[in-house]
Amino acid sequence: MFKRWLIIISAIAITMFSLAGCKSGEFDILIKNGTIVDGSGNPSFSGDIGITGDTIVEIGDLSGRTAAKVIDAKGLAVSPGFIDMHTHCDGGLGRPGANANLNYLIQGTTTVVTGNCGDGTFKVAETKEKWEKQGIGTNAAHLVGFGTVRGSVMGREQREPTPEELDKMKEIVRQAMEEGAWGMSSGLEYVPGRFASTEEIIEVAKVVGEFGGIYTSHQRNEFDGTLEATKETIRIAEEAGVRGNTAHFKVCRKDYWETFKETVDLINEARERGISVTADMYPYDRAGGGRIISVTRNAGLWTPFRVPEDMEPFAEMRKKMRDKTLSDADQEKLKEQYIDELAKALSDKSKREQIKQAVLVGTPEKPSGIALVGWDGYGIEASKKNTDLNGKILSDIALEQNRDAFDLAAELVIDEPDMWLAVGVMSDEDMKYAMKQDWLMFSSDGDASPILKETDTPRIGPVSYTHL
Repeated sequence: MFKRWLIIISAIAITMFSLAGCKSGEFDILIKNGTIVDGSGNPSFSGDIGITGDTIVEIGDLSGRTAAKVIDAKGLAVSPGFIDMHTHCDGGLGRPGANANLNYLIQGTTTVVTGNCGDGTFKVAETKEKWEKQGIGTNAAHLVGFGTVRGSVMGREQREPTPEELDKMKEIVRQAMEEGAWGMSSGLEYVPGRFASTEEIIEVAKVVGEFGGIYTSHQRNEFDGTLEATKETIRIAEEAGVRGNTAHFKVCRKDYWETFKETVDLINEARERGISVTADMYPYDRAGGGRIISVTRNAGLWTPFRVPEDMEPFAEMRKKMRDKTLSDADQEKLKEQYIDELAKALSDKSKREQIKQAVLVGTPEKPSGIALVGWDGYGIEASKKNTDLNGKILSDIALEQNRDAFDLAAELVIDEPDMWLAVGVMSDEDMKYAMKQDWLMFSSDGDASPILKETDTPRIGPVSYTHL
């Protein structure tokens, strides 16, 4: 018998166990005439599956057998539930309305890996107790976040830890592993993870290795330095004695796409040397997205256009917009005034130069999206006024128009501040090359969300709804 092997046929996974305990047949559920892909790597085969309760009790030719519910799977594949290796479902699983994780179940995903990008809580037992008490719709394999651990010990300080601080980090990770964490994640592109040396991560990851856990990394660079970043992940796996994984594996700047195949080959070479290293990838060629400018926040995670934090009147206007008692009409009026003031500032030579530095560089603590990604990492995803630009990369548009990329972006911000950009544009050819590797897994980078109603405004981006 195959205990707790969750079977999926598209959305049927949601309802399969509703009949458990019904005794009007030999099985609770009988899936007939399906093409069975059992996940072992062996060829698929035709057959039937008998299920009682949460257990598959028989696989084979079950002709003539009876069940409370019979599903004819002719022309369909029957497989174990999919495992999504990289999600941020931690938040959604704790929210009423989202904890059922239906947006993953309808895609056939029955297990999600949480705690990624260095953000996973180290309070594993407490989280497990909460999830079990309220109920969650999928299985979850949780990772303790290196960034969370470092932040709890050192705050956001840019320095090496003292021996005592390093020991404290290792102690926290050990406790998390003992409480059931499957491994440790890191987000080395973000604060505070970006302040940690490779050697520091190796020392903490050794604790994970003692438990047979995994180390998965949102690497330091996914743009112009992916090769070196992947070398670091491989080194950590080798020297810490852990199974390593490169999270959402990609090169997402057009000018550096040519380095991706070399990075794939680097992982193959490491595996040939006996180092356990894998990667996961989302099956779409954009890493994320957002408006060309985030007015209320000034700088979203990957928003390309911004102004200096202390530049007026923008700082005061953002403060007013954060007032929760503000009506939608007043909020919208302030946003319009914000763009009007931005147009005035861009026409002033001194202020324009300050804004340009904020866009191109940012600050040491908070580098700008352009400093991290480059103009060749942004593509126009949805423009209502400039439809001829949809699908194009900003650096390509600037080249076609023989213009400076900042000047182009400044004009677009004023003309259409709600323009939606994709960030982290990837090569379709490179992705297909990586997908041919037997160590490549698929992931979503999404969160548990309520199912959208027909009247809801659809989200742009597939991360939580259509990765499978």
